[in-house]
Amino acid sequence: DKVIELDPTNSRAYYTIKGIVLNDLGNQQEALACYDKAIELDPTNSRAYNGKGNVLRVLGEQQEALACYDKAIELDPTNSRAYNGKGNVLRV
Repeated sequence: DKVIELDPTNSRAYYTIKGIVLNDLGNQQEALACYDKAIELDPTNSRAYNGKGNVLRVLGEQQEALACYDKAIELDPTNSRAYNGKGNVLRV
């Protein structure tokens, strides 16, 4: 929270610090809000779209997760984690 407090426009802080940690702790709704904020601050943040896809997949929102993975891949075709997430959705 301190990094965000110091720079509330830092998209990566929402993604790397808060979104991942909250998701790992099982707070998917709060993590989702962090990813949404990261995307709002930087719509080109492919990692934020990937993280959002991961949360949505956990929540059972497969189509929404797939759309996030596709957007992450569109923004960064080298984002291997987005391909992995997309594969996990498609194999279900």
